[in-house]
Amino acid sequence: MPTERSQQRNTTSNAYSLHESVPADRWCVTFSDLNFLRKELQRAIQCGEIQPPADGQDNFHRAAEYGPNIYTVNEQYIKPVTSQAGKMSWALMRNREGLDCDFFVSHAWQEGVFEFLAKVRNSWPRGLRHAWCCMLANPQNLNISSFLVSPRNSPFAIALGASKVVLVVPNRHKSVYSRLWCAYEAYLAQEEGKTILIAKASHFYAHLHLLLRMAVAAIIGASLGTTFRFLKFHSRVGFPAMAGFACGLSLSIENNTLRLVLNFFSQVLIWIQLTHWVPYFHSSLEGEPREILRMTRQCYWALGSIVLCVMEFDRIHGKSTVHEAEELRRGYKGIEHAECSQAADAAKIRREIGNQIGAVDHAIDVLLTAGMSTPTFRDIACAGVNIKSAAFSEITGTVLLLGPFGTMAAITATILHILYQGATWYLAILPGISIIGRLILVVRLFVSPPDEQCFILKVMGKLMAGMLVFFAIAVVLSFMGHFTTVAFLWLTVSDLHLLIMIFLAFLGIRGTARLPFGLHLLQLFFSRGQNAFLALKVCACHPNSDDADTSDSSATDTE
Repeated sequence: MPTERSQQRNTTSNAYSLHESVPADRWCVTFSDLNFLRKELQRAIQCGEIQPPADGQDNFHRAAEYGPNIYTVNEQYIKPVTSQAGKMSWALMRNREGLDCDFFVSHAWQEGVFEFLAKVRNSWPRGLRHAWCCMLANPQNLNISSFLVSPRNSPFAIALGASKVVLVVPNRHKSVYSRLWCAYEAYLAQEEGKTILIAKASHFYAHLHLLLRMAVAAIIGASLGTTFRFLKFHSRVGFPAMAGFACGLSLSIENNTLRLVLNFFSQVLIWIQLTHWVPYFHSSLEGEPREILRMTRQCYWALGSIVLCVMEFDRIHGKSTVHEAEELRRGYKGIEHAECSQAADAAKIRREIGNQIGAVDHAIDVLLTAGMSTPTFRDIACAGVNIKSAAFSEITGTVLLLGPFGTMAAITATILHILYQGATWYLAILPGISIIGRLILVVRLFVSPPDEQCFILKVMGKLMAGMLVFFAIAVVLSFMGHFTTVAFLWLTVSDLHLLIMIFLAFLGIRGTARLPFGLHLLQLFFSRGQNAFLALKVCACHPNSDDADTSDSSATDTE
């Protein structure tokens, strides 16, 4: 027995030594580590190594979806496995030398482990490789309190300081910010100007239903189009105009159900146009073969059908963003009411936060409202801008403008003019400039930080919604015999929209806020439907809001 006890002491001593030699911010895991953990937990549950707790709180009948909570996994899997390996943390068991900390995972331990792993893997920030997560980073078989003598010097604080992003994982039970340690992590993130993101679950089955819905709409539209063609029913303007107007409206309104109906209706109209083709623009190109015109227009409508699927993807993603924010808000009453299992830790944390409770509550409120909390979002929220769902990144505008749809529109018109009207080569400059402008936007989008990316995507979405409404009007005017005027206006407005997008993309959120009526512009871009107009009234109640110094990230400290 003395020998066994001596071995245990040596093992414990070695584990402490390992965690002292490897800096706390390097106790990280990779994406593949989480995949391995999920498979191991599934095996452990099937083999009976993980059992339901005596109180029966874990819903094992839903194990495939949620799994046992983190407390159960820690006691019945992580501690036994790491004890056999030498009592180090699970992260250092997998990566003995440690890994650079790219992002910090904040969670409450109440969630099911599969729910947790699915959300973290699905929301893994682009370009980042290593994650710090307390349940895997801290050595669960050692005296963890010895690492928590001072909250500011704890592994949590050290790792969060080294991270680029904080990823908060909501759960279906209670807000993570009802726990004081999570609130303290929000305090550190706010103090150090970190970006806080909300982890979201995967919606694979919702996307399958999306494709099924769009397929049903396509079948209905194709059937109606075939019937109309058989009955020789012609509508040069009705179907294209209604489709353009419905798409533009769907990109602008907030009501989720109405957006679903509009997207379904637009898909039906597009497939009517595809199968019952009538040219809605009278061709102005002398000698252009009718089949060329037909093929070009058919390609546009086919791409439009794909764009509508993307719009449905955006709608589902937006609904998920709202749901996760609601989970994060559940039971949250401000960090003043947050709880901690250790009274001594609670006293230390509250002493460190001090009089910054209001600023931290503001940072958390921005996260719950916008879906992301960054210094820029926190500042413009203080300036009176309603940032509800500001972090919801809609990609429809990007697909319309930067994808094959926009590129094809920029190229085909010029090629057809050159081929069938003998136009000179310099006309190729026009689509060339348009394509260069699109490439500039792509580069700007990918090099921008997350909040600026959301802003650029919002700008694209709003301006493309206006373009779709203008398209519906152009179809009507063209049918009335004003094709040349409409074509000129369309090219002018399209290029003007592109220039505005590039200008605002380089200005960014803070630069736009400094423009005359800049906060009003931000409000229009960040809000949907009537919320945009309601929020504009709020901005109007702040007559000096346009003069607000949004460049000072310390504005939140005066909250």
